[in-house]
Amino acid sequence: MDFTIPDDLRDFVDIVRRFRERELMPLERDFLLEGRFPAELRTELEHRARRQGLWALDVPEELGGQGIGTLGACLVGEELFRHPAMFEFGGSPEPVLYACTEEQRHRYVYPIIKEDLRCCYAFTEPGGGSDVAAVRTRAVRDGDNWLINGTKTFISYAERADFVILFATVDPDLGSRGVTCFVVDMDTPGLTRSRPIPTMGDDWDPHELSFENCVVPDANRVGEVGGGWRLATEQLTHGRLKIAAFQLGIARRCIDIAVEWAKERRTWGRPIASRQAVQWMLADSVTELEAARLLVYRAAWLADEGRTITSEAYMAKLYATEMAQRVTDRCLQILGGLGYTRELPIQSFYRQVRVWRIGHGTSEIQRWMIARELLGEAAHD
Repeated sequence: MDFTIPDDLRDFVDIVRRFRERELMPLERDFLLEGRFPAELRTELEHRARRQGLWALDVPEELGGQGIGTLGACLVGEELFRHPAMFEFGGSPEPVLYACTEEQRHRYVYPIIKEDLRCCYAFTEPGGGSDVAAVRTRAVRDGDNWLINGTKTFISYAERADFVILFATVDPDLGSRGVTCFVVDMDTPGLTRSRPIPTMGDDWDPHELSFENCVVPDANRVGEVGGGWRLATEQLTHGRLKIAAFQLGIARRCIDIAVEWAKERRTWGRPIASRQAVQWMLADSVTELEAARLLVYRAAWLADEGRTITSEAYMAKLYATEMAQRVTDRCLQILGGLGYTRELPIQSFYRQVRVWRIGHGTSEIQRWMIARELLGEAAHD
């Protein structure tokens, strides 16, 4: 097996690294103190990235993107998430939109690539998150339209979105077979950004969306009626692998900070790097990081080979998020009180990682699905 990163991807990651060092790192201190980037600054950073060619990176070339593939997208995410701002390059439509018709692509997909539109993704509801089949937002057919009622919660980027990718059910009794996908313009009557939801993480205040007699044309339906489950599964698989890649960057940055501190910090006349307790925390951390990286890279390589990676994404997401939680905790412990302050990013990473163990399926759900794949019918309750 060849674990070498292709030269073209390695060169591309170097460009991303320079962007992070030149554009993001000078802003880190202010970000840590304020806990957020102003919206206009985040937009300006996206514009700078586009001017440097860092746009629509994982979009297929036939759609106007750069087609760097799944492994390339993971490498980019790993590099960017060494900064705590959760900054990502734009221009990449959510994968579910690739199922759009050509007419829908002209209305929603290509404008994202051209930086004319932004979207958000709405699946989670107040009464259910990880249980994908428990959707209660209702879509009722009315001639050539659908009448939608319900509530979605924890919706990232809703405050900037021009339209929402919505999953609703045509019949709750059908379970997963009733879930259907729609694209809904944010200015559609009956759709309201109900409220922002304050969280413990820096610069992540998701929104609640309310749909009250919201009329959506059938022309805005993505895929078949009842076909939303398959689309959501593919979307979540893609998202789980991206999340796993983010954890690699987070863990690497925290380890680097802890290593540097361990060499400098002295107690009783000796650097704490000489203490076995510190050595073992760092040894465990870097070993777990490398194990997670192998899981992520292998899953990404398989995806680029056209293989189904549902199980591989479960395992990568589970192990990487749990690893990052342990690593950020150990590194904060090594730095002691300094690690707890807003002068360093470890505390921000520590809080950020906590949500990654929940989003796109909790760690418990990942374990459950891995076990179901392993045990088959015997695991079904």
